[in-house]
Amino acid sequence: MSKRLIRTNLTPNPELAALLERARNLPPMTEEQIAIQRKSWVIGEMMLEHPEMSREEAERIYDEVVG
Repeated sequence: MSKRLIRTNLTPNPELAALLERARNLPPMTEEQIAIQRKSWVIGEMMLEHPEMSREEAERIYDEVVG
């Protein structure tokens, strides 16, 4: 959703607009937060590709490859 859409009050959901505004005012993520988010995303992608894989297996693989 573009900033323009929110600023022109065309947002279909006022709660969503409020959450987006709050998110816009958050401080930038730290390097640690970015690393945690990246790990979570990669593990989620692995589990989507391999639904038979447990989260523990995905985390172990991630740690082996990245660590």
